[in-house]
Amino acid sequence: MIVPLAWVVGLAGLAWALWCGVAAALDQAPTYYHRLALVGLEVLALVQAVIAVVLLVVAPGRSGGAVAEIVGYLIALLVVLPIGAALAYGERSRYGSVVLAIAGVTFAVLVLRTTQVWEVTGV
Repeated sequence: MIVPLAWVVGLAGLAWALWCGVAAALDQAPTYYHRLALVGLEVLALVQAVIAVVLLVVAPGRSGGAVAEIVGYLIALLVVLPIGAALAYGERSRYGSVVLAIAGVTFAVLVLRTTQVWEVTGV
């Protein structure tokens, strides 16, 4: 896992969550641009996950429990935004923006936690 890239991904998730939160405060439903940014975040998360899995395979030495925890966080990281988008799509009001904001904060927390586990269990 490239830690500086993880920080960028996490901060981008927080910025996106803030944008969605402002839209909710202004009584706006999610827009096309919110969803487009969500796709961008998902691509960044996928790139980060692929890098992490490759590094787990190439540089063994972590315990099995640590590897399972990292992989679990990576899976959660990849599914939280699509689930949030599906829920927000069903709620075409300001509450859809609230759901996306919550998904963005959850995304950022998952990035942070994955990075913490990666650094602590490093070889």
